[in-house]
Amino acid sequence: MKYVFTDNTTEAQNAEDAVLELEYNDLLTNLGEYSFKTTKDLTPRSFSKLQLRARNALKSLLNNPLSKVMLLCGSTSVDTIDIACDLFKDVASITPTIAIAPTKFELFGSEKESGVLTEPGFVVMPCSHFIDHPKWLGMADACIAMNEGLKLVLCGDATDCATLNMMWQTLDNAVRADIVLEYPILGAMTLMGSLVASYSEKYHVNAFDDKAIRLLCIWSCRQSGDRRYLGIPEAKLLSLVIEANRYASLKAHGSEDFIVTEHDVLKAIGAADFRVNSLAESELRNHRDNQIILETKGEVTGQINGLSVIETAGTSYEYGEPVRITATLRAGGDGDVIDIERKAELAGQIHAKAMMIINGFLATEFGSEQPLPVSASLVFEQSYSEIDGDSASLTGLCAVISSLADLPIRQDLAVTGAVDQFGDVQPVGGVNEKIEGFFKICRLHGLTGTQGVIIPYSCIHQLVLRPAVVKAVKEGRFHIYVVGHVTGASKVLMKTNWGEPDDNESICGKICTRLDDLSAVKASKPWWHLW
Repeated sequence: MKYVFTDNTTEAQNAEDAVLELEYNDLLTNLGEYSFKTTKDLTPRSFSKLQLRARNALKSLLNNPLSKVMLLCGSTSVDTIDIACDLFKDVASITPTIAIAPTKFELFGSEKESGVLTEPGFVVMPCSHFIDHPKWLGMADACIAMNEGLKLVLCGDATDCATLNMMWQTLDNAVRADIVLEYPILGAMTLMGSLVASYSEKYHVNAFDDKAIRLLCIWSCRQSGDRRYLGIPEAKLLSLVIEANRYASLKAHGSEDFIVTEHDVLKAIGAADFRVNSLAESELRNHRDNQIILETKGEVTGQINGLSVIETAGTSYEYGEPVRITATLRAGGDGDVIDIERKAELAGQIHAKAMMIINGFLATEFGSEQPLPVSASLVFEQSYSEIDGDSASLTGLCAVISSLADLPIRQDLAVTGAVDQFGDVQPVGGVNEKIEGFFKICRLHGLTGTQGVIIPYSCIHQLVLRPAVVKAVKEGRFHIYVVGHVTGASKVLMKTNWGEPDDNESICGKICTRLDDLSAVKASKPWWHLW
């Protein structure tokens, strides 16, 4: 990283408006050292063996005669039933009875035959089955109380576990454990390689080389949203591994002795992305056809490029979509910022809170001695659906500041970040998708070498960008700036220092001068002039 927009690096380190530009090395994910060439060199380690909390809970269930029920909480991205069965085999060499969708007769039996809950044994069930049949809970209580040899493991995602817990008082005394999906980056290559090696026998997957495992690790960091951790949604990872293995087998032309390479994994990732990105491609087409107005060159007062994330319905696919935000002023009013999205009932409560925070900063900074003589209106242009979140509060604040100071904003930059009432920039999510979304638009209109994004300093560890963006940063054709305060973002966007109120050439000075002029005009005219 390097300090930019300053003549004195030492002073910049302590300055509130310091701005850092990320360099190529800052975007690389450090996966540490490893000592294998292919996954054949590693000892297989299944996903269930990574679940230390769940293993501990199962041991407690099996060794405590008073414990009858265990609640295993996972997510939709893992098969909790399969993990529970593997845990039984690993911990106690037991093959449990799996009851995915049993009937009432299969669960509780009859006068002549026993059910799975009336006999001693080990049973794995989904929480959702009892949620769908709440009348069975009383009979399940009776079985748990009377059947001393019963050990029941209920599996589900967080929603199902919470719902069943509210419905069934018995779960208050259950042994609980969470499925862990994130792991520290330390030893990531060996961890991922061992996990992929465990798929070889179970799913007939060939060995992966070290570069392929490295790419899977980077993909996993992106899943976690933090390059300091591997995020392993096992269902997605397994699907990716199997598809990469298929691409490698096609290249082998029938031979079974092949190694899955980085190219095969990259192809599998691209194919998975291609299957669900039709909406993102259509948005890009709208930009190409000028159906969505977004400037990537020049300067405009009161207009700024924001960054948003859109999640497609049904696929949970997320992509970045730049949005044009404009701010205008009018004399009088209550001196506040009118949020048009909120007025039109197109914004959620978190967004409304963010707009109030913008009001708080402006009132503290410029209205501490007397009320502000102007009001502003802020709108997300060409936005026709509901929005929420506070990640555009820095963007909106900069647009209002531009209008107040009458200073143009660089349109070759896009901004994301939340702010507090003191102007400190706070972290936001979806940074990778946001940066890549603006990069695609810039590339569509032509990269000029000055384009880039401004993100919070606290979001640096989230960056796991696609190779095209990293390459553009390395070549100096795209820039990523990080800031810790709104004054730093304003300095980059308006090419002017924040300064002090008595400095007429600074942003703060220009705003104060303009507010003083408006206050003088307002005071010199009688009240009926306003009618």
